[in-house]
Amino acid sequence: MPHDIYEWLLRIKSVEREHSSTRLATYRLLEEARHDPTILRGYLTLRDIGNASERLDGTYVIRLFAEFETGLRAFWLTARGTDTPGRTQDLLDGVAATRRIPDEERTNAHAVREYRNTLVHEREEEVVPIPIAQVRGHLRRFFRFLPPNW
Repeated sequence: MPHDIYEWLLRIKSVEREHSSTRLATYRLLEEARHDPTILRGYLTLRDIGNASERLDGTYVIRLFAEFETGLRAFWLTARGTDTPGRTQDLLDGVAATRRIPDEERTNAHAVREYRNTLVHEREEEVVPIPIAQVRGHLRRFFRFLPPNW
């Protein structure tokens, strides 16, 4: 597991690039299948591809936040030498306090966490979707307050 801030930033960027690749592939498959439905094999339908495309951003928000949370937990273990808080909210607040991360950056990271929680737990509450590029930006800015190596 990397303990270099730049490696974690690259991991987050890599997930975003994977999202872009999957978005392009899904779009192309959808277009091709509309012109030639015989390219779909087995039980796969045009509707399945459309559903995957509609849910793609949410899936990658979850992936981005997973990388972010894993990095925060690695930082906590190394910097504090203690078990990480069980709740991600407490972990975020603890790291923000330790590193004196500005409230705006902490608030933005919490907004992503809340959006991710809504996606994962299929909550009824209304949360404004956050575009993937903005999610990446919020998480990377929070990480930039961590030391270069830990």
